[in-house]
Amino acid sequence: MTPELPPAVDVLVVGGGPAGLSAATWLGRYRRSTLVVDAGQQRNLPADRAHGLLGRDPTTPHELLAEARAGLEQYPEVVLHHGTVSSVRKDEAGRFCAVVDGVEVSALRVVLATGVRDRLPELDGIQDHYGTDVHHCPACDGPTAQDQVVIVLGSGDQVPAYAAELLDWADTVRIVTDTADPCFGEDQRAALADHGAEVVDGVAEALVGEPGALVGVQLAGGELVEGDKVFFSYAHHPTHELALELGCELDHEGGIVVNGFQLTSVEGVYAAGDITAGLQLVPIALGKGTAAGVACATSLRGHPTHGASPAPPTRRFRSG
Repeated sequence: MTPELPPAVDVLVVGGGPAGLSAATWLGRYRRSTLVVDAGQQRNLPADRAHGLLGRDPTTPHELLAEARAGLEQYPEVVLHHGTVSSVRKDEAGRFCAVVDGVEVSALRVVLATGVRDRLPELDGIQDHYGTDVHHCPACDGPTAQDQVVIVLGSGDQVPAYAAELLDWADTVRIVTDTADPCFGEDQRAALADHGAEVVDGVAEALVGEPGALVGVQLAGGELVEGDKVFFSYAHHPTHELALELGCELDHEGGIVVNGFQLTSVEGVYAAGDITAGLQLVPIALGKGTAAGVACATSLRGHPTHGASPAPPTRRFRSG
């Protein structure tokens, strides 16, 4: 059963993925009363495996989250709530008022770890195959395509470079593209050919084969493009609605701008994980979450806090 929502906390963490749970862990270690609100929409949940975690390679996204949530139980100051934050505003006194599942919660600090949402290909069978033999991240899942035939789907001028990255592992890379896509002029096709990547003109319509035993991609005209795995690169959409409401500065891709301590342009608001610029990998998200949690916790030192958090010190250091 989800604990009752506290009316006031030191820190509100929005997002219960790797970045948010990492921030909450360190806030708990610093004994800061913390509410983590998790909508359960982590982008890697469909994946069979999460890779590249030191000492935990591989694991599953569900195992990783379960262990992180269990670890929070040692910190009584941290409350994990499964729900959504619909609004956050900053009042004249510098406190944050959030609406969590219709209930108002006050916080002294906010950590945004809301992540991004990927645009999936419009393919028959995508929900069954996604995370097993259809992937979006070459760095995460490229090694699983070693010596295999990979089909790349996507749109935009990033696709040729994206496809070339997969040649670090794949035996063959085939890009399926609409002939109307301006990103695949003669120069781009020649460059891809130099890298050993093939370009197939057509519109992908359906995945052929069972999950884990992919045969290929069927085009709108009925042609089968054979392949063992599919990688796609379309668009991903930052979940930055709360950041916009708070007035946080965003970069040209819609990510939240932060400094070296994960502090945004709004005093008291921190951000971590894929919602910020840089590599979008679980180990990176964990590190950013740690930085945000520590910086956020130490920013409260000497200030009145809530619950069981350390009170402002009444003693002063003396020298001599």
